[in-house]
Amino acid sequence: MNEPTPLLRHVARAGLRVLYLCHRVPYPPDKGEKIRAYHQIRALSERHRVSVLALCDGPVPDLAPLAAMCERVEVFPLSRPASYARAALGAWRPRPLSLSFFESREMAERVRELARRERFDVAVVYCSSMAPYAALAPDVPAVLDMVDVDSAKWAQYARFAPLALRPVYALEARRLRRYEASLAGRFQRIAFATGNETRLYKASAPAAKAVTLLNGVDVDFFQPLDLPKASKPTLVFTGQMDYFANVDGVTHFAREVFPRLRQRFPEIELLIVGRSPVAAVRDLGELPGVQVTGAVGDVRPFLARAWVFVAPLRIAQGVQNKVLEAIASHLPVVCTERVLAGLADGGFRSGRDLLAAATDEGMERAVAALIADERERERLADGARQRLLATYRWAPNLDRFEELVGAVARPPAGSPALPVESRRAEEEAAAPGAAALEARRA
Repeated sequence: MNEPTPLLRHVARAGLRVLYLCHRVPYPPDKGEKIRAYHQIRALSERHRVSVLALCDGPVPDLAPLAAMCERVEVFPLSRPASYARAALGAWRPRPLSLSFFESREMAERVRELARRERFDVAVVYCSSMAPYAALAPDVPAVLDMVDVDSAKWAQYARFAPLALRPVYALEARRLRRYEASLAGRFQRIAFATGNETRLYKASAPAAKAVTLLNGVDVDFFQPLDLPKASKPTLVFTGQMDYFANVDGVTHFAREVFPRLRQRFPEIELLIVGRSPVAAVRDLGELPGVQVTGAVGDVRPFLARAWVFVAPLRIAQGVQNKVLEAIASHLPVVCTERVLAGLADGGFRSGRDLLAAATDEGMERAVAALIADERERERLADGARQRLLATYRWAPNLDRFEELVGAVARPPAGSPALPVESRRAEEEAAAPGAAALEARRA
């Protein structure tokens, strides 16, 4: 276990009051955006007093686990029809549509009230859509965790969406790009989940104090299970199956790549595991060899029994948590080059740690090669898991996050200021240096 740095020890002693603003309730931590936010809140709550204010555009989940960790948890429901109507009406304004979607007068009033009534030492703002709420607490220094460059993701949407939606998505990408760049001077630090995202943002906002805060995976939960492999060649994909990038990727794979694999391996099966499958995904269950499970209580048995995890995402921004979970579960991965790019901070390479392909034909060849070679499947799974353990563990990555928050915060009343040398060390603590990344890539 790593010894805490002087900066982390100082932050821990300070006992900060943290205002955490997020666009969705970060519980249960069962999808990408919730996983990162949940672990950040959990880490901060161990040594600091955390107030969570969250929007919710669906059923309000059980808040007891969050409430047990935090000083306060307040949720502000959003009506989806009303949010979509606001976004549609906002098309005539120059701001991004997603800002209109996440507007809440009740939340705005509550942020103003708390900022006026209580003394917060720092705010953590999760995703760019929440940035307007931080402006309502102007005296509180703030960290913005953008996670990914959303404008780049919307540009990808514009490429693969139905023709009627492409102009809308392209417009949103342009508006978001301008808006994201405008945030550079409003926050003491802006964080991203990968070095590629940080560099992409710095290209449009060179003056931004942007840092990389890597994700993690619960390697105690996602680990190799002592279950027999399926008797037939079995591929698995996991994810939220009403999310456009997942729907696009798995639908394209099932219809364009999987039938050719069936010609080579007539018994091969594809399991599509995840909640809320839309009609286009449910229809895939009619294809020979394809099973759509819908929501499951635990994805680990599906990962344990599969031969290969496929991540055929044509739209991918940042790191894919589903891939980290598969690797932690000792499952070899075949993915697109876009997915591989999100693993650059861990030094993952195609051919050494997993197989990546740029075309449907390449994806077919990669999967077929692994189906035919058990020893190669084991080699890739072994190497990738060891590489993951060196980079994507929550504990050290959350220590860097806490250091970043503490370095930005104003000292609590009665506490000494953070030493100057610790503030200078903050960026190195928050983002792995070039030497460290090169060592991981070796």
